[in-house]
Amino acid sequence: MSRIIAEFDRRQPLLARLGLAHLLLFVVLTLIMPFDGRTITGVDIWLKPAKFALSIGTYLLTMAWFLGELRLHRAIVLATAVAIALAMTTEQMLITLQAARETTSHYNFATPFDAAVFRTMGWGVALNSLAVTATLVLFLLHRDAPDRLAYLWGIRLGLALFLLGSLEGMLMIARGAHTVGLADGGPGIVLLNWSTRAGDLRVAHFLGIHALQALPIAGWLIDVGWRCRSAAVFKRSAIACVTTAYAALTYTAFAAAIRGSPGAFG
Repeated sequence: MSRIIAEFDRRQPLLARLGLAHLLLFVVLTLIMPFDGRTITGVDIWLKPAKFALSIGTYLLTMAWFLGELRLHRAIVLATAVAIALAMTTEQMLITLQAARETTSHYNFATPFDAAVFRTMGWGVALNSLAVTATLVLFLLHRDAPDRLAYLWGIRLGLALFLLGSLEGMLMIARGAHTVGLADGGPGIVLLNWSTRAGDLRVAHFLGIHALQALPIAGWLIDVGWRCRSAAVFKRSAIACVTTAYAALTYTAFAAAIRGSPGAFG
């Protein structure tokens, strides 16, 4: 385990260390939950910041790993890392702050302060999306060994789907809610709290942003399974098929949510 942590730190220390700090925060918030009975919209006040700490921690470690693949354009890579760190750390701090205040962090315009918090998070999403776009461009320019072809395309396609998932997040912001057909805060599945009574845009959002991990892992597995240099066409076809299936699943979840259907969770 220490070797893996050291490798993340070697690749991009700022994002690696912040990622580990967020995972530690997730553990702390999870341990607090059983001893604090307060709720917001029917769920434990610390559940949302804990979920975001886990998600953001995973994201920061993923981007630390990816940026470590880029040997050129070091100034751009560093600027990208700083932008991601600023956007994600600010979002986590504000979500945790609002939970401590026993109020919601998203779609909350109850007071000028609450509105400023939500708008600040919106600007953070925009900044992070810009940084991911820059990373995608760098990877489109990046060349790698033939035995890592599917992995490279997995990163590129994962970044692209992540951006689409982020756009869906902006749709939720524009709507002022993530539930379609009912008010936010109704019955939901365990832990994730996705609605079991109405459409929930968070399902497709979750799938979109976690393409960032799923597709590179799929690409790596394809590379491991077919190491010969002559397999380039097959590797491209294989990762394209995996991406198409994943995108179709994400779109299905999005379409169900727009219709107001809980899909598989109803």
